[in-house]
Parts: sequence; C-alpha cells; structure tokens
Amino acid sequence: MNRWVMLVAACLLTACAASAERGDDERVDDVVRGARDRGRHPAVVAIRTRAGELCTGALVAPRLVLTARHCVSATVDFIDCSARRQVLGDLPAASLRVVTDEDALRGPTAAYVARVVVPAGRRLCGADAAVLVLDRALTEIAPLAVDDRALPREGDAVTVVGYGLRGDSPRAGVGLRYTRSGVRVVAVRDDEVVTGEGTCGGDSGSPLLDARTGRIVGVLSRGSDRCVGGDSLAVWTRASVAQRLIDAAR
Repeated sequence: MNRWVMLVAACLLTACAASAERGDDERVDDVVRGARDRGRHPAVVAIRTRAGELCTGALVAPRLVLTARHCVSATVDFIDCSARRQVLGDLPAASLRVVTDEDALRGPTAAYVARVVVPAGRRLCGADAAVLVLDRALTEIAPLAVDDRALPREGDAVTVVGYGLRGDSPRAGVGLRYTRSGVRVVAVRDDEVVTGEGTCGGDSGSPLLDARTGRIVGVLSRGSDRCVGGDSLAVWTRASVAQRLIDAAR
C-alpha cells in the first residue's frame, strides 16, 4: 500500500491506505478536525489486510462493502494520471477482513472477504473503487445508499467518515472511527470530486456523503502530502463508477 503524498497539478499522486500498527514511525492518518462518530455511521467499516494495512469502506448491501481499489491492490508508488498502468496486481480476497467496531484495532472481525470486484483495466484515476463480497451477510447494520446520479457542485458541503489519526502527527492515534461535516467541494471532474481539508491516509476507500441525503457520492482515492491546512486536498472517485461495480457484484 502506498503512503499519502503531495497532490500536484500533474496528478503525480499516490493512494492513501496506511499501516495500522501503533508506533511513532508509522504514517496512519484519518479524519482531520473531526469528532468521534459514536454510532452515527455504523455502515462505515474498517478493512484490514494480512500485512496490517488499514483502509475504510462502506457497507452498501448486507454482503457488499465499497472501498478504493488501491486498498485491495498493489500499485505504482506515484500515480501519474497520464500513465496507462497504475495497478500492478490485486491482493487475494482471503487476505482481507472487515471490522465494524468503532475501534478497528481492538474490534473483532465481522466478516472475511470471499471475492473482490474491481474495474477493468489498470488505472486508478477516475476508477479507484472496488467492491468486497463478504463471506457472511451483516444483517445487523443498515447499508448506506449510493447516489450514482448525484453531481456535487463547487462549494457544496459534504460529510466524511473514516478510521485512524486526525492530523499529520504519527502520535495522533489510529483506528477509531471519526466523522466531520461541512467539508467543502473545491472542484468537480468527469469521474472525480476534489474536496478540501478533512481526510488523510487511512481514510482510503471511505465514502463521501451528501450532507442533505446522507447517500454516498464518492469513494476516497488520494490526497495531498499534508492533511491539515487550507491547501489540503482529497480526490474522490465518483459514485457513478462505484455503482457499476456494485451491480456486477450482486
């Protein structure tokens, strides 16, 4: 998994999964300036890999979790959006598990992953989404709805939810579900949405929620090297891309 690095105009970007180990040297970041979720978004889940990586996802059906493709793949170190090949290979489904507890590190495994559905091709830009098919239905949690027709506009307020740290310091803590409302959309592209400060590494795959409907309008793909400050940015794959994968996984 790649670290969160500088967001530059040429789109030399990397993904934002993070190591879930506790310690001073790991870079694991989450919702910035947020608050403990405390049950507000139970369908937002943590994804753990056998190697100890941590990502975020959203339950969109009892057996389906929506996340970022780079969370379930090996990728190049820097994502150049002009390059054709950004994904080197996909992780085996058996190496992935889902935690629904608000503490991703202490909570028990809720389900294992039986199958992964990803887009065709080897690009992440505009296509950084994946659907995990679980080995059991999580019927105790109401899934989040996906709004594949929604097109956020510049200036719109959105809500972000994810696991990990809340800033750039590796001492900020990791693995707790946090949320922040009032995050602003700063740009809209064909298949991507760009927002300001609010997310960081470890939020990879988290859902971008419409502030009015609570529905998913994007999946977190990548972001800037620093997570705190007015120049912090995050790039989200639009929900229309994700919906095609959900339909294929059903």
